[in-house]
Amino acid sequence: MPVHNFWVELPRKPDNSLLWALGNLIFATITFVALYTVRFSGLGISLVKFVFVGFLGTGVFSIRDLWKSNARARGIFALLLCLPVLMLFGILTVWEGPLYVSVTGSALTEFQIDGAAGFYGLEIYGPEHQKAEWRSDDIGLVWSFDWQRHDRFPPMRLRFAYGVLPAGYLQKAPLSGAVPPALDPEASYTVVVQPGMGMPEYFTLRGKSLIKAENEFRADVRWGPLTVPGRSDPAYVRVDCETKKFLPMSPRGQDRLKAYQEKCVVYY
Repeated sequence: MPVHNFWVELPRKPDNSLLWALGNLIFATITFVALYTVRFSGLGISLVKFVFVGFLGTGVFSIRDLWKSNARARGIFALLLCLPVLMLFGILTVWEGPLYVSVTGSALTEFQIDGAAGFYGLEIYGPEHQKAEWRSDDIGLVWSFDWQRHDRFPPMRLRFAYGVLPAGYLQKAPLSGAVPPALDPEASYTVVVQPGMGMPEYFTLRGKSLIKAENEFRADVRWGPLTVPGRSDPAYVRVDCETKKFLPMSPRGQDRLKAYQEKCVVYY
């Protein structure tokens, strides 16, 4: 009977379309889990190319089986098993999962970043950044760069040393491409990693220790909208998470708020 031949051939022939489809579906599942597990996202990125090869092989052998009357059912079933793999490729085009970020090195601080969302840019702030008073305040910024190849998706895997600008990126701070100041191993720095898709991720860097953080400030501080007379958009300033009240502003912050109200600056 055809059903009997269908299952007998499955484990014996390396060009069996159903065998390829089942194997590739399992491989695609492992790839998805690796991508979603931050620590193994680099491995997941490496596996994507093999899933693509398996998808092509399944397609070729399935089309061949469709031309054979005794293997047509097998070819159709194999094509159906390709649908979840196609979904995986579709998800990768809009992936907003987390990035894996770590630091290594002895003489120089070296960053390792992996993730299907792509690595768009980096900002490193010194301890002085705790004095920031508006959402885009760059006080304490020691190094910053962004992806500039807008005709290409940013890299999914990248290794670079602190102060060494990776290819395809443009340094924003310090200006004129100057080398950023050396990091103090005893000080705590805020590292902001911007994925190509998704929201920024925050880390605290101290020496060679990199710890995930909730935001760029301490946990009890958030940005809150402050209504500014004469402006349609509010100013986002620091708010105490417990009391929900705006924190006192320094003369520097008040001058910026006044300039925003008088429309001397575009945004606050």
